[in-house]
Amino acid sequence: MNFPFKSTWSAIITLLIWVAIIITLASVSPPMSEVTTNEQEEFLPVGVESVRALEILREKYPMDDGIPAIAVFHAQDGFNERQVIAIEEFTNFLSSDVLSGVVFEPLLKQGGTSLVESFKSQDGTTMAIPFKVTGSPADPTFAQAIDTAIEEAHRIGGQLEIEAKLTGPATILRDAVKIFQSIDIRITLVTVLVVLVIMFVIYRSPGLVFIPLLILVSALMVARFVAALVVDLTGLPLNDQVTSIMSVLLFGVGTNYVLFIVSRYREEIASTNDRFQAMTLAMRRVGPSIFGSSMTTVVAMFLLVFSMLGSFKTMGPMLAITVTIMLIVALTVLPAAIVLMSRFAFWPNKIVHENQSRRSFPSWQSVGRFVVRRPKTVFCVTTAVLVIAILPSFRMIPSFNFIDGFPDDVESKAGYELLKKGFSPGDLSLTTVFVSSPGRDVLDHAGFIEDLAQKIEAHPGVNQVRGITRPYGVNVSQKIDSDSLKMYNSLDGSVSRLDLSLIGDPYSVTGLTVIDEIRTIIGSKMNSSPNLGIEILVGGDTAVQLDTKTVIDQDTRLLAPLILLAILFVLILIQRALIAPLYLLFSVIISYAATYGISIFIFQDVLNQTGVAYSNGIWIFVFLVALGADYNIFVIARIKEETERLGYIDGVAEAVGRTGGVVTSAGIILASTFAVLTTLPLRDIFQLGMAVMLGVLIDTFVVRTLLVPSMASILKDYSWWPFMGSKHNRAENNIRS
Repeated sequence: MNFPFKSTWSAIITLLIWVAIIITLASVSPPMSEVTTNEQEEFLPVGVESVRALEILREKYPMDDGIPAIAVFHAQDGFNERQVIAIEEFTNFLSSDVLSGVVFEPLLKQGGTSLVESFKSQDGTTMAIPFKVTGSPADPTFAQAIDTAIEEAHRIGGQLEIEAKLTGPATILRDAVKIFQSIDIRITLVTVLVVLVIMFVIYRSPGLVFIPLLILVSALMVARFVAALVVDLTGLPLNDQVTSIMSVLLFGVGTNYVLFIVSRYREEIASTNDRFQAMTLAMRRVGPSIFGSSMTTVVAMFLLVFSMLGSFKTMGPMLAITVTIMLIVALTVLPAAIVLMSRFAFWPNKIVHENQSRRSFPSWQSVGRFVVRRPKTVFCVTTAVLVIAILPSFRMIPSFNFIDGFPDDVESKAGYELLKKGFSPGDLSLTTVFVSSPGRDVLDHAGFIEDLAQKIEAHPGVNQVRGITRPYGVNVSQKIDSDSLKMYNSLDGSVSRLDLSLIGDPYSVTGLTVIDEIRTIIGSKMNSSPNLGIEILVGGDTAVQLDTKTVIDQDTRLLAPLILLAILFVLILIQRALIAPLYLLFSVIISYAATYGISIFIFQDVLNQTGVAYSNGIWIFVFLVALGADYNIFVIARIKEETERLGYIDGVAEAVGRTGGVVTSAGIILASTFAVLTTLPLRDIFQLGMAVMLGVLIDTFVVRTLLVPSMASILKDYSWWPFMGSKHNRAENNIRS
């Protein structure tokens, strides 16, 4: 790969074109805030049962549309009359015009019993007042309605000396949106600061710190502009989490490319006074490796477009676009900026003499010599240690509870904990069963619906079932009243619903199992009553989590081998060999598995977290497999280069020594950028950042240093089969044999 610029003017023109691209994209792309969304259904699996149930809710229950919220009041010794009156006033407040977008339709109990009595727990210490909030969670009015309700609940709680909090899906979404909106800028700023500090420590040169950093920031701007355009044109959902990870990934891989280019340029310019020739030689050596390493990441990310899960389908292409833009910048803009700076780029440091510049790092060279002297021992011991590290992953406790990842002082989490003092955790998020009878009055199946409700309620994991025949959880013998019809039947009478509350945590593995078994009960009931002309769908947050888990499992079985095969194909094209790509792929797989095991141990045994976010598994896999291949490509390319010149004994040691400093620096920077995610107040993001950080460090200090060089030393020329290595190496091998 040749550097295309032969003069100062060509480099200047390249930079001017880059500036023009930034200005053009800034003028035509919509603001990121206008194309991002936090609508849950946008990221759900397409066509699964829970999503179809959500569509029925939207279509058939327009007056009931909205996201549920719960106001929770807790009195340790029970509620007195004054407190009951105040809470009744709060329900009137929910129904007033003050709360725009709030829907509150209480179901009065028979006999004129006080309204709030129907919301009281069995022990009389807790009240849970349900209501719904309409609109988009990203809209200011949505958050404003919840904030106003929170303020009023807190005011009442303070006056009456009782605990008062809001929770439920609407409040959870409000809290999530607030957290993500605040962390996007925070992540970018902290990442820039981390990169700035580490780059200065490495180079101790202002020019090699601020100029590349400026280019990285401009690349991020372009990536965000392009992402906004793509989303605007295609309709793909994009949320704040995606944009935050875009920043981390771009700075991580971009800084790596800076290090590789600058390091090789510094070697070459020490041998010649021609800065353009030096950059040409540098890009000829590292350009293919940068291109290849980028392609492994781009391909791995882009293949997520085949996922059924909306969040994967969107994030993958967006991250692929980000890395592609960084690749273009690394191969064009960055070299142009460096050659324009010439030797001043290294100020106040001087370019060292050729002989000094070509000297390996002594410590890393010693490691390389140790590996080549005992390659089989190093390989066996390293592999054994990595295999042992995998073991904790077999006792992983999956978590599907997003709220568990919130800080304890967040309103929705505090409200959830308060709710559990008096109610079943399942009351936080009801499961809804829709019985649909197209073209007929669903009341014709009232007996069937009640029988189904009884069978569902008989399940040991179900607390209560409400519907047209049991508006209060108990079957009523009298005629179905108008309030029940209004509450549980659709306006056109074609759909009736059953609201289920689970006994346990609706977001736990047990909760997901209950939903799966309820679907089995429904299936059995339908089989015993064929030809009714009805359809039954199970929806609600727990059903969504179950369907999401199922789709993630399906995606993993499809995408994992597909990504591995694609990366292997890229490695074969880059290396023009079959054996080396195979053991490079082996190294990233075992590195990922070991990282996952160590991460599980840290999360569950060291940090005592309640579980590991289930969706993180595939993301950790994609990041570590794709990024892990990067360093291997650089290392194996240098091994091939040096062994052709020096033979395997000296060549591998020289390659490890030469790449030791720059790859270690690159690994530390990449790990540090992902470590930024561990500073965020969200468990799921923390776990992702921690796992990727650990994986990058393992790749840097174990795989790159020990595993890959040992395998290259064992296989020697066979690494490049069917295009065997140099005549020098073959002759050396014959002599040694």
